[in-house]
Amino acid sequence: MSTLHYIVFWIGTGVLCISFIIAVLLPKNNRPYMKWFFLCPLIALLVSINSISGKIFSLYPIDTFYIFQNCLSLFEILFWFSFFLQIIKAKKARAQLTILLAITLIFAFYLLFLSKVGINNIHILALTAICKTVFCIFFFYKLFKNLFYQNILKEPAFWIVTGLIFYSTLSLPFYGLNSYLKFQFSRSVSSNFFSVSNMLIIIMHLFFIKAYLCTIRVYRV
Repeated sequence: MSTLHYIVFWIGTGVLCISFIIAVLLPKNNRPYMKWFFLCPLIALLVSINSISGKIFSLYPIDTFYIFQNCLSLFEILFWFSFFLQIIKAKKARAQLTILLAITLIFAFYLLFLSKVGINNIHILALTAICKTVFCIFFFYKLFKNLFYQNILKEPAFWIVTGLIFYSTLSLPFYGLNSYLKFQFSRSVSSNFFSVSNMLIIIMHLFFIKAYLCTIRVYRV
């Protein structure tokens, strides 16, 4: 890892810790879809802990590291599917999201077994990024069509989905062009590209923290 990668990695881990702590302490009564949202920063923290244990300190074999990473990626997409089912009420849209999830999982498992579970499969991250982007598009389409909320800037779901689509769309080129970046640039330069991806994760969780603050304000009112 480059110096930049290390700096971004540790800052990101700190932001994830803050995001997780606030999510756990949030009042849950006013926004039911926030009840289990702490799982989102928790999954990200587990990915970070796995990176610390597996890649930085080499506490277990690299194939075990990638098995954990791939499993966490699949679990994350299931989390987001559940989240969007709670905030999108239209039956047709929910059915379409279910079909999209099924297609994503089929291709993800195909990629896993095609290239073996215990290796780095960056294409799964690209696939899940596409799926999450489409989830977000569904939300914004329904939001602006039906006007779910009177003031969307005070609605936590708006900030959460904004953060998610910001990350998923901008990180997709890094995941999709992974092989090209490694081929065209030196290892250190390609590592810096993925430092940018980690910065996007930090910004995404800053959006989530903004959503938490909306929840707290609504609760107090």
